[in-house]
Amino acid sequence: MSSIDSSAYGDNQDLLQALKQLGDGMIERGLLLRQLAEIPAANPAETDDRIAALYRQASRRQLPSLQLQQQLVQLGASLQRQWERLAQRSAASVQAQVFLPWVHLALLFQLGRRDQELLLCAFLGELDQRYCTILQAFGDADATSADDGFTSLASAATMLGGSLADRIDMQKCLMSDAALRHWDLVELAAGSRLGAMSGGYRLNPAIVSYLLARAAPQLRLEQPLVEIGSRLELDDHLVDEKVKQQLSHFIDHASREDTHLSSYLLHLQGPDLPLQQSLCAATFRKIGMHCVLLDGKAVWQTYLSERKNRAAVLARLRLLCRDALLCNRVLVLLHCQWICSQDSADDLLEDICGTLLDSQRYLAVLNGPARRLSDIAHQYSAHQALPILIKSTAPDTQLRRQVWLRHLPASGFAPDQAALTQLVNNYLFTEQQILLAIKDAASRSVLNPDAESMTELLLDACREQSNREQLSVAQEVKTAYRFSDIVLPADTRRWLQEVLQYAQNRHQVIESWGFDSKNQNSRNLCVLFYGPSGTGKTMAASIIANELNLGLYKIDLASIVSKYIGETEKHLAQLFDQAEAMNIVLFFDEAESLFSKRTETKDAHDRYANLQTGYLLQRIESYPGIVILSTNLLKNMDKAFTRRFKFMIEYPFPGREQRLQLWRNAFPAATPLAADLDLPLLAEKAPLSGGNINNIALSAAFLAAAQQQAVTQQHILQATEREYHKLGKVFSAADFSWNDDD
Repeated sequence: MSSIDSSAYGDNQDLLQALKQLGDGMIERGLLLRQLAEIPAANPAETDDRIAALYRQASRRQLPSLQLQQQLVQLGASLQRQWERLAQRSAASVQAQVFLPWVHLALLFQLGRRDQELLLCAFLGELDQRYCTILQAFGDADATSADDGFTSLASAATMLGGSLADRIDMQKCLMSDAALRHWDLVELAAGSRLGAMSGGYRLNPAIVSYLLARAAPQLRLEQPLVEIGSRLELDDHLVDEKVKQQLSHFIDHASREDTHLSSYLLHLQGPDLPLQQSLCAATFRKIGMHCVLLDGKAVWQTYLSERKNRAAVLARLRLLCRDALLCNRVLVLLHCQWICSQDSADDLLEDICGTLLDSQRYLAVLNGPARRLSDIAHQYSAHQALPILIKSTAPDTQLRRQVWLRHLPASGFAPDQAALTQLVNNYLFTEQQILLAIKDAASRSVLNPDAESMTELLLDACREQSNREQLSVAQEVKTAYRFSDIVLPADTRRWLQEVLQYAQNRHQVIESWGFDSKNQNSRNLCVLFYGPSGTGKTMAASIIANELNLGLYKIDLASIVSKYIGETEKHLAQLFDQAEAMNIVLFFDEAESLFSKRTETKDAHDRYANLQTGYLLQRIESYPGIVILSTNLLKNMDKAFTRRFKFMIEYPFPGREQRLQLWRNAFPAATPLAADLDLPLLAEKAPLSGGNINNIALSAAFLAAAQQQAVTQQHILQATEREYHKLGKVFSAADFSWNDDD
């Protein structure tokens, strides 16, 4: 016996030619079997001697039957050698890294020889049209026409050997749970019956194109899946080194030969979704695979289009898995919130992950529910599934500087070191947010080509980027106030300046100088302003935000606090999660309602109120941005809470000199003022806060405008009387005059 050829196939055409030769041998065997079956048999009724009749029958068929049997034996041996040669050359091709769709398909879905014989029977008509006529001649009168692309079951049974054992094997391979139909490699014709060998079957059209190397299957649900591209290698990503080390360890472990029976559920978590996608693509590219996005929202829409038929959705996902395997793609699941429901009837996450793990060696998830995904992987029983969680955080100061420096040149921006430091320190952006801000600034420069400072365009774009979302329980406070606009006592002004300095330099001290290792929550800047109403607390909060070029959001406490257990915490969690992503300054007015002195827990309501306060304090302390609280009633606040603030700044009632400055600042430069206006008198005789003084100035201006006059002392006094009335104070015009004691 000659040795079996074990060399690799040159290309796919070389393999297809070998399959055609196998097909010729299978058809020849079928024709011989058909010929043997059609030799006329003796009629037993010709004699009463049954033994004699059988002898005459055997004698009559001895010569042709014996010849056919010998030919069938020889042909069977030849086919056996061809299948062995096919297996060895396929293995050699895999070793030589020659990609052959047929071999890839057989390995992926663990197709045995009988499965491949059935595939080949249906594939012959696609290889050469002349086979269609031959195969059609095999079929019975009621068999499905080959013109419809179906191969009759009876024809396939004959080509496979025709024995009872052959038919049983064939039926097993075409059961609904067998590989050929489970993965929709073949489909049965309508009305086909395996037991009776009636009807037909054919290859899935997508599989035909794949085997002929004409086209790879298109990965899709309702719409085609999007492939993740990544220009960067893993080491080139601007992310914490620990993350890159963990991903490298994952690559090393997943590439080991002794883990080939395991599946991996790689879960990447982080605030920058585009960065997670790029890391995922770069990681799997190291393993020789590409990634496509499987959007949870698209899965949910498929679920709805299938009228919430879970089995139908999973069947479609199984086909997606088949095509992902054939195309060497890793499915990357994101937006898991769409398939995670509190209603178990609509919760799809476990079934979806289970279906994907059934066939996929690698499954990636971005920003999913970590604990639940880990449980799903550990509880998966078909084979070992290893959950790998890798978390990345928002870039620190050093990384943010690298990100700015990487992306700024492409847009033509070259800020100086001071401006770059301001961008790095003031905006705790992810790489995606930085990139969007730079692009936004570049688009603004089209309409401002003569802008004095390109840095101003960058700062404006950054502020807009911070405020890209709207908070449902907060309102943005927009003012033009700067530090020079506020009138404060010297000590208060110095303390406010220290708050700004802390905000501007905290990244250097906390990160570069290492104080974050010594002080928990050291990144947080929580400030308490206290003092009478109208003394400039809200204005000071606005100034801090403006000096740092950040958005200021005043919290609507009525929208947060709820009488229902758990609702307040839910609102607070949503608020702080959104605020952290937006990098804004949070301003809680009337903080005494939040941090009032704790009462004894006499009932469940008291316990719940204390829990709410504790949760709020926890979120405030862990917030990486700036939180400002103000109160008019410091004595009502629990001292256990006030000790947590990094700064407590008093805004006292303004004295005479401060009131005079407030009066002078209350009127814009364009306001016409009469000569009789006596601002020192007003500062001396009217003990008012800055807020009251601003109200009076505005009212007086409207009174003067109505009379088409400049603002006079009389207008001021008339407006002052109205303000006194609002304050519940007694107004007397006689008090507003100089006397001998003044």
